[in-house]
Amino acid sequence: MKQRGIALVQVLLIVAVVSILALYFTQSARQQVKNATMMVDKAQALVELNNAEASILFSLLTEKLTPMAIPPINNPLITYWNFHGEPFKTTNNVEVQLQDLRGLLNIHYPDKTRLKRLLTYSGLNDYDAQLAMLQIIAWQNLEGRSDYINHDVVARYAAIHDIEELSHLGLQPAQLKVLANNTTQYKKGAFNPMNSPDTLLYALLSEDVAEYVIMQRRANRLTVNDFVRATGISESGDIILYPSNLFKITLTAKVGEAVVTKTTYYHLQPTKDPVVNKLAVKAR
Repeated sequence: MKQRGIALVQVLLIVAVVSILALYFTQSARQQVKNATMMVDKAQALVELNNAEASILFSLLTEKLTPMAIPPINNPLITYWNFHGEPFKTTNNVEVQLQDLRGLLNIHYPDKTRLKRLLTYSGLNDYDAQLAMLQIIAWQNLEGRSDYINHDVVARYAAIHDIEELSHLGLQPAQLKVLANNTTQYKKGAFNPMNSPDTLLYALLSEDVAEYVIMQRRANRLTVNDFVRATGISESGDIILYPSNLFKITLTAKVGEAVVTKTTYYHLQPTKDPVVNKLAVKAR
């Protein structure tokens, strides 16, 4: 009887061990299937992202960059695109943000009035916005030490490489985010507010004028004459109301649970070699 009891316990132990092993192998197999599916989805996302990027670059080099009442039927991409960073889709799986860098503020050599207005719109009072603007300029001052930078802060005293550097000046995440979305270190030359992000328009224009410009843009009806009449801003020494050949392209591809994001800064030169120049790439 005692031996039967021991045998029964042994059988139960064996059954338990086998059950645990079976459960482990089942879970392991499921995880392997999940990992394999994720890899396939990520590969597909990368393919779709690269296809979308190629299509956008080709269109930027070959199509008119001004609003068209009737976009060409052979290139539906133009129906949806814009150059002020508002997201649009090229396929069900790929979202694009296309920003003309002429529509952003140059963080290396900023227009003081525009930068201060942007900082004020980000939530700073007039005094703090003025100080932050002067600190940003002083941070990049090649001559070195400045009274606007605290003595315990080691400033770059050279051109900014990344907006996150300015956290050393005490700028909060809200201000850093606004600066990251509305300024650039890759821009050169004039400013085109027609292609500025919505936030920058609200910072530079009165609310009703900004809303009108945004409404006309979304309806693909904003022309140069319309913009000049509404804002009073016309072309001048530092204003050119036409897209540049410098673009920031952010693509996000989603397939299943896989998400791939890539941001590339381009300098396009249709009549020169190389035609497409990559200034910087950020991917995750």
